[in-house]
Amino acid sequence: MKIPFFLFCWVPLLGVTTALAQPSIPEPFTQAMNQVKDALTYQSDDGLFYAHLSGQTELTEYYLDGQPFGLLYSNPSNHYLFAPRQTLNLDAAYGDRLTFFAKFRWDDGFDPNYQDNDVRVDEIYTRAVLVPGQLDFQVGKFATVFGSYVSRHDSWDNPFITAPLPYDQVTSVLDGFVMPDAASFASLRNAPDNLNTWVPVIWGPSYTPSAAFFGTWGSWDLAAQASTQALSSRPETWNEMQFSRPTFTTRLGWRPDAMWALGISGSVGPYLNPEAESSLPAGTNLRDFDQIVFGADAAWSWHAWQVSGEFIFNRFQVPIAGNADVFSWYVETKYQITPHLFAAARWNQQVYNQVNTTTGPQNWDNDEMRLDLGLGYKWSANILTKLQYSWQHQQASFQNGQQLIGMQLVLRF
Repeated sequence: MKIPFFLFCWVPLLGVTTALAQPSIPEPFTQAMNQVKDALTYQSDDGLFYAHLSGQTELTEYYLDGQPFGLLYSNPSNHYLFAPRQTLNLDAAYGDRLTFFAKFRWDDGFDPNYQDNDVRVDEIYTRAVLVPGQLDFQVGKFATVFGSYVSRHDSWDNPFITAPLPYDQVTSVLDGFVMPDAASFASLRNAPDNLNTWVPVIWGPSYTPSAAFFGTWGSWDLAAQASTQALSSRPETWNEMQFSRPTFTTRLGWRPDAMWALGISGSVGPYLNPEAESSLPAGTNLRDFDQIVFGADAAWSWHAWQVSGEFIFNRFQVPIAGNADVFSWYVETKYQITPHLFAAARWNQQVYNQVNTTTGPQNWDNDEMRLDLGLGYKWSANILTKLQYSWQHQQASFQNGQQLIGMQLVLRF
């Protein structure tokens, strides 16, 4: 059932108007939440086995001024989109060296849309400590190790409601069909965004079947991951267990002091789906066309300030058209106004190169920029409200929606 947008207006506004008063959640509520946590926790008598069930409820309402914005599936004639989500997390451990995690979600799709609600498993993996404090091995279905955004993509940790542009905006690259020539491929930039056939640089956290090693040595950390899908793969393919076209991703991180965190990442692997095989050039196969991604990330924190950003170079090896390159970056700033209230701003840009056609070089997509402004209020360790305004512009004669307003209530237990 759709809930009118205006009913959620009170959520962030109430937090703003009461921020200076520093309200606190009533003690009975806090005690009740602690009792729920205790009731959902089990530990064996010998202390070897531990299990805990936690959850998170998200109520999000979007207002869109036209075409779908980012990875939101929306009907242009309906400016409002209500997106509820229920998440359950299961953490378990046996001894000091073996852990298990599973994330179950009930919603209308990983990216909000008008489909019927359904239950799915986004993450499920086992992690083993090989060398305490230095080397771990993880296998299952889990998020990519690329970059720094994924580590804070959860609604509780993300100061915004949406993801940065490289994780939240499709390009005109097709993963299920090959255009007959370079000019036809370049002409796709003149069409509205198509989330059903186009892919982004990185599709959100990219939860795919994977195996990974995690190492830590002093101020350095290294993650190396082999997965069954490319970073641009769409959520419908995240469960596919195909091992003939693996993607390899790695990230090297360095923390020189308590204020700074730096990292470089790389990923390579085929991005085309089996549906594209029938339209490939003669003598080629799906493994001949890779998505190649390089990234650098940095984060700085000082007192009430947090600043982070990423620069990402992405190349799609497109059949017939050649290399389709895109440069993406964003810079994000969060300021803690009071212990409860915070404000955030994020500037995003995406710039595309040209491909050679019979009539000369042509841009294969339209350069884009986006400004995100956020305001959040943490009422307690269990309740968070957020408000976001976004403005987006592309260098084209038309726009895929220019403004978005989002409001979100997050309750976790």
